[in-house]
Amino acid sequence: MKLGIYSDPHYSSQELTGGNRYNHRSLEKMRAAYRDFETAGCDLILCLGDLTDTETTKEQEQANMKEIAALFAACPIPTVVVMGNHDAYVFEPDEFYTLLGGGNPRDITIGDKTLLFLNANHNPDGTPYHPHAFHWDQCFIPTEGLAERLEAAQGEVTVFLHQNLDAACPADHRPVNADAVCRILAESGKVKAVYQGHFHWGADTVTDGIHYVTLPAMCCYEDTHRMVEL
Repeated sequence: MKLGIYSDPHYSSQELTGGNRYNHRSLEKMRAAYRDFETAGCDLILCLGDLTDTETTKEQEQANMKEIAALFAACPIPTVVVMGNHDAYVFEPDEFYTLLGGGNPRDITIGDKTLLFLNANHNPDGTPYHPHAFHWDQCFIPTEGLAERLEAAQGEVTVFLHQNLDAACPADHRPVNADAVCRILAESGKVKAVYQGHFHWGADTVTDGIHYVTLPAMCCYEDTHRMVEL
């Protein structure tokens, strides 16, 4: 199975935000990435979150999503999107995925490989994020049932999420229970790799036999998308 992966486009009409995010260029970078994914014969495309960003009006935010949805629809390869904290700051999950034309990501089993998706868009008390009503540097991954999901998973497991489980990333980018989640992943004996975004500079480490890969942000750099063979 060949995957095309990218993260953190932060697409919006703004030319520059945060000092180094060239938001308005991200749609063209996505188009280039999708051309590469098609040429390479990828089976699935994954966006690891912060697909979009805030605007001055709700109408513009929705218009940005429709542009992205048109790109997805024009590609013969399906795209799965994990919501990031910026996505959650703009949209409730139902509206976000409706605008994209799809639903929340579900675990995917293909042959002897399982793709498992985690959602860290929760407050430390476990309640879900709602637009404009949370702090990005305080997040949490619900773990109820996670060990059971891993036990039921077929073969090798690759995990995808937006926020960072990797201990090499700054503490304010990691869920408050990141260490506990990592223990569950390691104890399963099935997890081969974890792919994440969020920390815009990227990272690449191995801990307890699990390869933690953080993709650099598309909005900040050139050619940050990559293809992975599972």
